[in-house]
Amino acid sequence: MIDRHTVAEIIGVQFPELRPVQASYLGEGYDSTAFEVNGQLVFRFPKRADVEAQLTIETAILPRLGERTPVPVPAFSFHGKPSPDFPRHFVGYPKLPGIPGIDLELDRLQLLELAPILGEFLSFVHSFPIDDATQCGVPRYAPEALLNEVRDEAAGDLHVVKHVGVDALEEQLRTLFKTRVGAHDMDRVTSTLVHRDLAAEHILLDSGTRQVTGIIDWSEISISDPAIDFAGMFHWGGLDFTNVVLSHYRVPVDDGLRERARLLAAAKCIGDIVFGLETHRQEYIDSAVRALGHCVAPQGRM
Repeated sequence: MIDRHTVAEIIGVQFPELRPVQASYLGEGYDSTAFEVNGQLVFRFPKRADVEAQLTIETAILPRLGERTPVPVPAFSFHGKPSPDFPRHFVGYPKLPGIPGIDLELDRLQLLELAPILGEFLSFVHSFPIDDATQCGVPRYAPEALLNEVRDEAAGDLHVVKHVGVDALEEQLRTLFKTRVGAHDMDRVTSTLVHRDLAAEHILLDSGTRQVTGIIDWSEISISDPAIDFAGMFHWGGLDFTNVVLSHYRVPVDDGLRERARLLAAAKCIGDIVFGLETHRQEYIDSAVRALGHCVAPQGRM
């Protein structure tokens, strides 16, 4: 746990050029807590040692992505060190404009207007050279292992649907999460670099134009199944939106990608409900409940 007063003190000591430091709480997830500093910067503080290690990987690869990305990503310009007040490394970067998509109400047309740039962005990330990502320390997860891990975790948390009024979907979800996969089931899946948590809360939008202004929180960046990034699209707008994004995607797509994206999106729904209940973040619960309708009864042809 760290508060804005401690953050201001730490930053004032390590980065005296930023004095006087004004820090305000921005938000947090499972991995990090974020603060706005002097109205222009964002500082991220890892909650655990494994997140701190992942931050080292982000520090190595984000500058590489930032060179050519069609959508801005964080550019770490302040690298904090452990101290008696906070035991881990942390980072700061110029605040990207916009607000998280989860905080905006978008109608269907506004959502579909995001598809071209998101398709272009995913094409860029999923085409990034694997050797370069590996040299930056990006971890690799076998697609079947990632799918089974996400599936098992969601199945273990299924009881939470009773707390948010969608317990009628529990049996359908239990069936969806029931079957594990082996390597032979995924032999046509080509692993790529993936954001791995590309959801509405990490896609910044201009509050007026509703255009994409940035992609944040790369703490789970990996080499694995590209379907996990499309799970964020499925979660946000269902199969129709996912298909429109795919129509602007320039990387070959295997036959099972849409179905895996649906399953992974459903698992994200369960995780978001757990997170929302634990942290009293109603927006996560509301978006998850809406998305479950897409995932359990997807529209159109898979």
